[in-house]
Amino acid sequence: MDKKFIVALIFGVIGVILSFVSKDITKLGLVGTGFFIGLIPALLFQNQIQKFTDSAALKKIEKFLFPIVVTLIGFEIKFIQITSAPAYMWFFIIAMMAFTILFSWLISGKNALGAFTGIGTAVCGNSAIAALGSFCRKKVNEAAISIGVINLLSVAALVVIPVLVNIFKLSEAQAGFLAGTGVQSMALAIASGSLLGEQAEIWATLTKLTRVALLSPALLLSIQLLKNERTEKGKFVIPNYIWFFVVAVVLANLQLLPTSLLEIIKSANNWLFAGLMVVVGLQLTRKSMTTSGIKALATGAAVWIFQLGLILSFLKIGGILT
Repeated sequence: MDKKFIVALIFGVIGVILSFVSKDITKLGLVGTGFFIGLIPALLFQNQIQKFTDSAALKKIEKFLFPIVVTLIGFEIKFIQITSAPAYMWFFIIAMMAFTILFSWLISGKNALGAFTGIGTAVCGNSAIAALGSFCRKKVNEAAISIGVINLLSVAALVVIPVLVNIFKLSEAQAGFLAGTGVQSMALAIASGSLLGEQAEIWATLTKLTRVALLSPALLLSIQLLKNERTEKGKFVIPNYIWFFVVAVVLANLQLLPTSLLEIIKSANNWLFAGLMVVVGLQLTRKSMTTSGIKALATGAAVWIFQLGLILSFLKIGGILT
C-alpha cells in the first residue's frame, strides 16, 4: 500500500480522536470539529504536511468514505419526511439552480468564469465544475479559479448558515433545507446540516442529493451558455452513491432491520463522517483557497448571496417545513 496513503489514513484517525476530545470545547459536534481539526493544520503547516502525504492520498480517502457516509445517512430517513413536504418544494430546487446559473453568467459578463462559478454554486461545487470542464478543456484556468472561489465560500458557509438560521428563526428542517440548497460542497453541505441538528442533517442530505441528481440538466444549460467554448464531448453521469442512498432509505422504511442495528449504523457513521471532514479540511491548503482573485471572489459571493436570497424568500413566504 502507498506510504502517503497510509500516512493520510493515520492523520485521519488522529484527527477523529482529537475531534472527539475537543468537541465539547468547540461546541460544533464531532463532525464540525473534525473539519476544523483538518483545516487549521492544513493552513498553518502546509509544507510540513506535504512532506508526509499529499492531496492525492487524502482525496482517495475522501472518495472512499464519502459514498459510505451518504449511504448510511439514508438509514435515518423516513418516507413520511419526504412525502410530507409539498411537491412544489422540489420544483423550487430546479428553478433555483437554473436562476443561479443564469445570474452568474449574466453578472460575469457572459464569460466562462461565470458559467463555472454558476454551476459550482448551483449544484455540487468542485465536482460540477470538473464535469463542465470536461466539455471545455481549454478553460482550465477559469475552472481552477472557480474551484478556489467555491472552496472559500463552502468554508464560509459553516459560519454563515447557522447565523442565517438564527436571524430568520428557521426550524431545524428549514435549516437543513437551507444548508442542502445553499452550500456548494457536498460534504460541507451535509456537515452544515449536522451542526444544526438531526432533522437538519437529514434535510440537508435530501436536498443536496437532489441537486447532485440534477447535474446533467444543469450541465446542458451551462454547455448551451458556453456553446462557443465547447471542445470535448464530456460525460453526463449520476453518481452511484445516490442509488446506494435510495436503497438504504428503502431498507430502513421496510423495517427489515432492528432498531438496535440502525442505532449502531448511525453512531458508526458519525465517526466516519468526522474522519471524512478531517481529510476534507486537510486538503484545503492556502493555495487552493487563494487562487481566485478579487473579481472572481466578488462574483462568487454575489452569486451565493443571490442564491441564499432565493432560498430564504422561498422558506419564509412558502412557510414549508415549519
